[in-house]
Amino acid sequence: MKGQKMDLFWTKIIPECVAKYPWGGEFTAKMSLKKYQEGIKSKIKAMDENEFDLFLAAVVMQASRDQMMGVNLTEKVGFLRGLRA
Repeated sequence: MKGQKMDLFWTKIIPECVAKYPWGGEFTAKMSLKKYQEGIKSKIKAMDENEFDLFLAAVVMQASRDQMMGVNLTEKVGFLRGLRA
């Protein structure tokens, strides 16, 4: 994912999901992809398992609404899971 430009996942799906959290205001559309990913990583690492599962469920539901599915979504979910490692 490094070096990739912002795509639907990072410009619409993730912002919709993080906006529901008290810390969502820390993320803006003007942030670079790298900065966005680093910020998300710290938030995801701070979540307990149940909260992370709910976050992933919200991501998947929002992705479905925005017509992102299949391998592309699977890669993004895998990426988010990897941030917890």
